[in-house]
Amino acid sequence: MASLLYIFPHPDDECFGPVPALARQRRAGHEVHLLTLTRGEATSQRERLGYSKDEMAAARYQEMQDVADTLDLNSLTVLEYPDGGLAELNPLVLEDEIVSYIHTYEPDVVVTYPVHGISGHPDHLVAHAVVKRAVCALRRDGAAAPRRLAFYALSPAPDDADRPAHLSHSPPALIDCQLPIRDEDLETGREALHCYETYRPVIEEHRPLDTIGDHVSFEVFAERHDPPLSSLLDRLPTLDDKKGLPGAP
Repeated sequence: MASLLYIFPHPDDECFGPVPALARQRRAGHEVHLLTLTRGEATSQRERLGYSKDEMAAARYQEMQDVADTLDLNSLTVLEYPDGGLAELNPLVLEDEIVSYIHTYEPDVVVTYPVHGISGHPDHLVAHAVVKRAVCALRRDGAAAPRRLAFYALSPAPDDADRPAHLSHSPPALIDCQLPIRDEDLETGREALHCYETYRPVIEEHRPLDTIGDHVSFEVFAERHDPPLSSLLDRLPTLDDKKGLPGAP
């Protein structure tokens, strides 16, 4: 079986869209690890609940433990970089941290946000940049892992879908993987999403899993697959293949 490492900046990023893929991959017996860079303490939901930042961070951390249990993740790591402040940090520090976790888990595939961050949140943009830079640095150094870098992507919404206007989809030409999901994967994803009790009003307003359909889409960095792959683990590059990818010597 293979190993995947999802890297996102905030609690709930893994559940606002890609979560049926995590459920599917665990159901298939693959190792799935989740690394979250912040505790999500700066959210406006904190003000609604009357929580301090520390109280909000503690609540969201516990919610993430419930998500990890629901999805049966192989590991969950929540770092304590400042929510909403990743752009002010030295990116080399973030890259070094990410590289250390890649060395720890040796994933076949690393997954993060695409270049536009889907929502455009600055922390999403930073996550894309530092994860991509870290993977390219590993390739430059000849590391065996990861064998692939992928970006969770929204496909264009159906005409009748009620998707928030601020969300950006990836052009169909950039979609390299469409992972089929079953009803049970979507149901597990909904259970995980609803672990975020502090975000229930947002979840109920936006219903982020309602426009997923029957597959989860991904871009694959520096690879082109047409037709799209049906799994992020299909046709993984070999060490020889990786020599032609960005960052490789």
